[in-house]
Amino acid sequence: MGKKKEKKKYAFDYHSSRFFALLFPAIYLVAIAIFGLVYKIIPGPEFLVLAFLIYAAYNQRTWNFLKDWLPFITVFISYEIMYGIVGSISQYNLHAGPYNFELALFGQIPSIVLQQTIRAPILDYMGAFFYSLHFFAPTIFAFILWKVSPKNYWKYTVAFGICTYGALITFLFYPVAPPWLQLNSTYNLAYSGPQVLRVLTGSVDASLGIPVYKTLFDFLSPNLYAAFPSMHSALPLLISLFAIKIWKKKALPVLIFPIGVWFSAVYLGEHYVVDVLGGIAYAVVAFVAVEKILPLLSKKIDVLKKHVPN
Repeated sequence: MGKKKEKKKYAFDYHSSRFFALLFPAIYLVAIAIFGLVYKIIPGPEFLVLAFLIYAAYNQRTWNFLKDWLPFITVFISYEIMYGIVGSISQYNLHAGPYNFELALFGQIPSIVLQQTIRAPILDYMGAFFYSLHFFAPTIFAFILWKVSPKNYWKYTVAFGICTYGALITFLFYPVAPPWLQLNSTYNLAYSGPQVLRVLTGSVDASLGIPVYKTLFDFLSPNLYAAFPSMHSALPLLISLFAIKIWKKKALPVLIFPIGVWFSAVYLGEHYVVDVLGGIAYAVVAFVAVEKILPLLSKKIDVLKKHVPN
């Protein structure tokens, strides 16, 4: 009798909410992956939010999830919408500051040097891997913080908004074409110097036989003039800063993420070094704003005191 009770105690319960909290998001993500393969696209991070919502629903946290994630989702979706609109406006006011600065600083363009000296298929794929993490990592990291450190989740959301909207304003008033577009005679008829290959579409897509990155960048993210600052460089660093703040030395390996993206952004011909440095600066400013400036302001402004986490 005792053995039966013990067996029943440890038997797997297929009706448990925890089981379905893992099963249904897994099924959903598999379906999204199949959809992406069939239609030759990379689903955006907004698809991840629904998976997290399913998880929250089966953990009886649906209302908390909706309430807590509404600001992050609002910032993200509004940024994506404005990103495309800004791209259609800014193309008539392009600037060549990063190009001129790099010529003055290095005497040549780093993207051209890297592609002409160390170009290899393994680096193409490595670069594509790091560069693609940008589309998922910010949302996944937000979910991790929401689960383990709600206070830092709110700070990260505010920093994410400061960083992305600061960049959006820059894209509008200081639009910059990426190296592959500015330094390619196919797109820039006035240019006759060394070419910069758009590795993601010209090499990786060609190797895969699927226009994954062409669809992603030219159709789903239609702003070709948002090179400075590089959000691909900013957001990985923002994630790393919060991770190191929370988990200290244990989080140091996460620095591989931004470093890999910084190299990849230049190697792939997607950004100038100046763009990368600009992204780093925006991430640092956003982090300092939520960690130092907002707490100081909240002590003096009653409205902020009620809403800004200490």
